[in-house]
Amino acid sequence: MDHGVGATVAGRYRLLGPLGRGGMGVVHEAEDTRLGRRVAVKMLTAVEGLAEDGEARDRFLREARALARIDHPGVVTLYDAGVADGTPYLVMQVLDGLSLAELVKRTGPLPVPVVALIALDVVRGLAAAHGSGVLHRDVKPSNIGINRGGHVVLHDFGLARLAGERAITRTGELIGTPQFMAPEAIRGVTPSPAADLYGLGACMYLMLTGELPLGDATVDYGAIVDRALGDGVPKLCERSSRVQGAPAHLLDLVDRLCAQDPADRPQHTGATEELLERYADGGREALAALLAGQVRDEAVRSLGEQTAVAEEPEYDWEEAVPHPRAAPADPLHPPTLSEATRRIVLSSMTPQSALSRQREAVNLVLRGELQEAAQMLAAVVPVCLSSLGPTHPTTLISQYWQAVCLARLGAGDKAVELLARVNRHVDQRRGSER
Repeated sequence: MDHGVGATVAGRYRLLGPLGRGGMGVVHEAEDTRLGRRVAVKMLTAVEGLAEDGEARDRFLREARALARIDHPGVVTLYDAGVADGTPYLVMQVLDGLSLAELVKRTGPLPVPVVALIALDVVRGLAAAHGSGVLHRDVKPSNIGINRGGHVVLHDFGLARLAGERAITRTGELIGTPQFMAPEAIRGVTPSPAADLYGLGACMYLMLTGELPLGDATVDYGAIVDRALGDGVPKLCERSSRVQGAPAHLLDLVDRLCAQDPADRPQHTGATEELLERYADGGREALAALLAGQVRDEAVRSLGEQTAVAEEPEYDWEEAVPHPRAAPADPLHPPTLSEATRRIVLSSMTPQSALSRQREAVNLVLRGELQEAAQMLAAVVPVCLSSLGPTHPTTLISQYWQAVCLARLGAGDKAVELLARVNRHVDQRRGSER
């Protein structure tokens, strides 16, 4: 089955481009042509080849229905599921923002209230899932999304269960990430809710220290597994001097969540929630401020890139379109939506479609969806500059709205600089028309 840009899944979901790639498959941004909305479509290519009426297909759909029953703001919403030409797929809400992996990569260790708030939201999402009889089975930073409002959403629930043994056989690998995978799951023991809590503890370790729980990711896969099954995650209580300002009770919680024996981990989420609530005061606002800062910085960086683009020769569309299978993603740090959206736009846009894309971005600005608008304009403007020129009306209007975005994101100085540039080109255009 064709999973490239422009392909349609199940006669309904038109693929716009890849958002990320992992061991289980590829996630695409897509348009639901029936309802006219953006969605994320995950193609589980690790288990492609399912018969239309086989037992594996029936089990997949049963598990998908179980996922759809989870109704909680901290759990990604599943809209649809099915099998298209033998490949299972899931249709979910698009998670705008950053993953926890990307946030820590950019900022380093997070403040205690932010750590407690993120962990609290994850615990509540897991509690809702466990109450519906669903285990996550792969709690890790790249599966924890955070939007600009500071809201935390878990995704990729239950993929190990959805895929079953078939995926392990086909890929020859563990389903999961050893850095954040409970030791019993690595050994092949049927996981319990305690395995998901282990993943949470490992994520908290990363948030507090800025370090991977089992050491450098460049260490070979086997060595990471040996550490996971051997000494395990280092005790934070024994290295409290490395975690500035973190209360002992919080460090102790991380150590208990990361215990090798599942029986030694907290058995109920209630006490864990209560402890996290104690330290999460102000965390939502602080997290939202961190995300807003990252969005603003990304918008400013993209503005700087346009100066070089404006001086380049006319855009070579054949050379510029990235191959959808190029450059496999880092499994711990998948592409952010910003990077993915820019790639999507550049791979599907022509000079002729720049105006319609610009109008989409303006509508996003007017609706207050500034992150998505900034990402769209960051892709549209370089194309306009290189293919239409710096004084073309579409270029100038796109840059004007990009300046509006920058101003609303808090980068007023950059907005003023860009508006001054736009005004110079407007004057130049008027002069040439006289």
